[in-house]
Amino acid sequence: MFGVEFITLTSIYFLALLSPGQDFFLIIKHALTHGYKKAWWSCLGIASGNALYIALAYMGHTYLSQYPMIVSFIEIGGALFLLYLGCLLLFAPKPNLENALHVKSKMVFKLFVQGLLSALFNPKNILFYFSLLFTIVKPETVLHVKIVYAVWMVTMLLVWDMFVAFLFGNQSALRLLPYLNFVQKIVGIGLIGFSLKLAFTFYKQCEL
Repeated sequence: MFGVEFITLTSIYFLALLSPGQDFFLIIKHALTHGYKKAWWSCLGIASGNALYIALAYMGHTYLSQYPMIVSFIEIGGALFLLYLGCLLLFAPKPNLENALHVKSKMVFKLFVQGLLSALFNPKNILFYFSLLFTIVKPETVLHVKIVYAVWMVTMLLVWDMFVAFLFGNQSALRLLPYLNFVQKIVGIGLIGFSLKLAFTFYKQCEL
């Protein structure tokens, strides 16, 4: 179970977690406004939204795996999407905290819902999970292994988001903001590399 598939999945997913997006800035805003403990409720909401998309991606994978030609097109699309995402991050402007969502309520339920909606209304999430699971996880992978992958990804996401909230819940961590653009570019290069590797692997499979 913990072979090449698991390592590749973990590596790509970890790189994606390092990418500052709308969820990332929502967590920062909540942490700065309400403290990291309340921001953790936003993290839980974001993790819940991502878990739903992982489940939908798995169901789509199981259905579409019966049609090899469609799966091949999705694999190509997944590699192209990772390439697009990598280029987007590589050439992204410096992150601006002012673009983050504003939060007025201090109620933990509302913080949870805002985190959930942020994940669900982020169109990149469902595209990312479909591309990731179609290009990395084989259709013949048994169900209990897929469940382990899903739990592992959601756990990684939750731990990372809670760590971000903890960092930015302390005012001294604001000095890290100037380095976010550098992180974006490194992650972008990593995703471009993975997309090219996936495209090359798919090309070699077509030759066989």
